[in-house]
Amino acid sequence: MSDKQLQVKILSPDRILFRGPANSLGLPGELGYMTLLPGHAAMVAALDIGALDLAKDGGGSEKLFIAGGFVDVSSEGVTVLADVVEKSGEINVERAKKALSRAEDRLTRKSASDHTLDLPRALAAKKRAQARLELAGVLKQGH
Repeated sequence: MSDKQLQVKILSPDRILFRGPANSLGLPGELGYMTLLPGHAAMVAALDIGALDLAKDGGGSEKLFIAGGFVDVSSEGVTVLADVVEKSGEINVERAKKALSRAEDRLTRKSASDHTLDLPRALAAKKRAQARLELAGVLKQGH
């Protein structure tokens, strides 16, 4: 990989969202947020739910919602293989609001005797909805 730019591919199961040079790439990893810069050491890491921040070569940036997948950094470049990827303009805000409301309702109604709630699934649904709404500019970060 060049020390001056990253060669980036961002892929989902159904499309290629970006292929080209970039100055940096910020990603939500399962172990925390990471920023990849030119010359980054080779690695493979699992991705979490959140915003991918792509600083394009020549200026400009783009934020994408991602949920799950992997990032592979090698001498050939950076490949993001995401389970779900959406551009900010593709986010269905009303659907995300409803998903957030449902997830919060499930989590607040949970009682000690309620064994039917799949807690990790409900928390992930809430996190996905919040990340979508933050990226769409509807929800402030961290809420």
